[in-house]
Amino acid sequence: ASLVILNPNASDLLPLRKWDKQNFIALGKKIILENPNACLVISGAPSEQKDAEDVCAQIGSSKAVSFAGKTTLRELLTLYTLADILVTNDSGPGHFSALTNIRTIILFGPETPTLFGPVSPNSHVIWKELGCSPCVNVFNHRFSPCKNNVCMKSITVDEVYAVLKSYMD
Repeated sequence: ASLVILNPNASDLLPLRKWDKQNFIALGKKIILENPNACLVISGAPSEQKDAEDVCAQIGSSKAVSFAGKTTLRELLTLYTLADILVTNDSGPGHFSALTNIRTIILFGPETPTLFGPVSPNSHVIWKELGCSPCVNVFNHRFSPCKNNVCMKSITVDEVYAVLKSYMD
């Protein structure tokens, strides 16, 4: 069995970093449909619990459960050691995962993985390197005028799934 963690959240300070919730739902459905032995955990902070539970409900499978707001950081790291793969926006979990051996797929958009990328050799970054990216950086005090995160919208479910599937195989 494969245990996959989806972290559809990112700090409310930088909502531009979020891959659309519908993409996480579609990815979750695809994982369960194409991998009969896979189980999903939706993770998130207490403030993200409602959104995570909604993602879980829309995936609509008994093989998906939300742990958002239900774990301490220590328990989350223990979960990472037990799980096979983490898919996350560029946020804390992508960095915390470096403390474990979990294979991690981190979705970057408005910030550059060149400066803020993961340190784990088990991480795979998906970043489109658009001309407008990174629009959030140390030079603009992490404030971006962007209202349309094309950098995140251009990452497809199939692209993320292909990396995830290569980890599962």
